[in-house]
Amino acid sequence: MSELEFARCDCAHCGNHLEFPLELADTSVDCPHCGGNTLLLVEAQPAQGVRPTIEEPDVGWTVARIQEAFVGRIRRPWTSPAYVAALLVVAGLMVLLPVVYVGMIGATGYGVYWWADHGRFLFHGPTGGMYGLLIRGTLYVAPLIAGVVTVVFMVKPLLARPGRRAQPLAVNPGAEPVIYTLVQEVARQVGSPMPARIDMDCQLNASAGFRRGLASIFGGDLVLTIGLPLVAGLSALELAGVIAHELGHFRQGLAMRLTTVVRAINGWFARVIYQRDAWDEALAEWGNESESVAASFIVICAAFAVWLSRQLLTLLLLVGHALSSIMLRQMEIDADRCEYRLAGSAVFESAIRRLNVLSKVTADLYKEMRVSWTRNHQLPDNLPAVLSLRERQLDPAIRERIENTLGLRRAQWYESHPSDAERIRRARREAAPGVVKLEGPATALFSCFDVPARQVTLLHYTDDLNLPVVPAALVRTTP
Repeated sequence: MSELEFARCDCAHCGNHLEFPLELADTSVDCPHCGGNTLLLVEAQPAQGVRPTIEEPDVGWTVARIQEAFVGRIRRPWTSPAYVAALLVVAGLMVLLPVVYVGMIGATGYGVYWWADHGRFLFHGPTGGMYGLLIRGTLYVAPLIAGVVTVVFMVKPLLARPGRRAQPLAVNPGAEPVIYTLVQEVARQVGSPMPARIDMDCQLNASAGFRRGLASIFGGDLVLTIGLPLVAGLSALELAGVIAHELGHFRQGLAMRLTTVVRAINGWFARVIYQRDAWDEALAEWGNESESVAASFIVICAAFAVWLSRQLLTLLLLVGHALSSIMLRQMEIDADRCEYRLAGSAVFESAIRRLNVLSKVTADLYKEMRVSWTRNHQLPDNLPAVLSLRERQLDPAIRERIENTLGLRRAQWYESHPSDAERIRRARREAAPGVVKLEGPATALFSCFDVPARQVTLLHYTDDLNLPVVPAALVRTTP
């Protein structure tokens, strides 16, 4: 006769141990200790000689763990002397464009002087009475006024300065040692100098450059700016790759400085073409308030001359883009190599796909925010958290449709970045395994991510969007 096998469980009422034959499992009996009816359940027993696994809580990233996460060294991209020479030529040609513009101002001013001297032929011969004199006077004065206004509006961009922005939120190495250490280790990998500052803003982007633009190109005043919506939407490994991309621009000393000159000139042209100020508004009001035919004719001539001057600027802008676009795309390709050699080709591709999804979610979010602000003057207090939540809740069909469009778009001749499809193809061809092992979301790299996220959100509303936001207008966001 075989021995009975026994099992053990606890009473559901008093908690005392019960031992029973295995054949009585899943039946109900009265507990001998308290008399309560309890179900006999077989407790799972660990195998003999095997200790039960105890899951240790994750203590988060530390400086030491970040340093240990880098398990190799990347092969740094090589910059050919021919490329640097070509970039030097492009930068030289770009510098000539403002000189050409100054020449146009001089030619316009001389044209005004020439008409003031030679336009007096209109008054030779019979005047034709009062109306004839008025017409001749208008034909003579209108080009003079239009010419002077044109010269003034053409000189104005040379004196214009970009609007002042508030000091961005900087990363404190003492408060955020993990993200600061990550940037240090990435800089060491790609061979770039360590930025003097690491700033945070509310853009779905990251950038690297000289903090004061052209005024800093002869020094080492470098700044890395990380958009916290980017941090909220990417993994820690994807963010490390993006940082490697931006610091990849830093490692090319001369090329980086030449590129700064090119981008500054392109940015200046774009700003003076599309940005309007009080002078533009005054000219428009003058035209609307003019009642006499002569005054309206003069305003029309002046407005046409200003429009023509902006068309000349636009032409110079297009020439500048045509000269610089190929070189700027090559800079991005070199920076991409730093990214996928550090994080891996597969991670590089996943980051590009996710950024495309995040861009679409961001566009939709801003549309909703405009409606909310117009209707009740309310906005979320944590844009990075809202963006991350929307991205996670996105319908899979919509996500797939966005990702499927990556290969359909080609880079245009005037764009400074290659197409996403081309970037992915280059990464796939190299099949880089990556040299860093980071897991989890990028937000874990911050000691308390919600604090700076809310700060940059408020700065974004007040400084970037110029909205009179008060604390009562901010709706609490639960991450």
